Amino acid sequence: MFIVQGKPRAPEGVLKVIKETRLDALKAARDLFDQGMAFVTIIADGRVYTVDEFALTISDPRD
Repeated sequence: MFIVQGKPRAPEGVLKVIKETRLDALKAARDLFDQGMAFVTIIADGRVYTVDEFALTISDPRD
């Protein structure tokens, strides 16, 4: 399970999305950026990743 969090530029709440695969989590993170979120993180493997850091953890797109 991967938790993708997006924080908007306005002082609103954080948006959270849960995904089952790494690739789906990365796609969700990119979607949040496209929606104008100022900061997006992914929680996985007991760590909090930026989108760029998380992208480096994907060695097989089918994962």
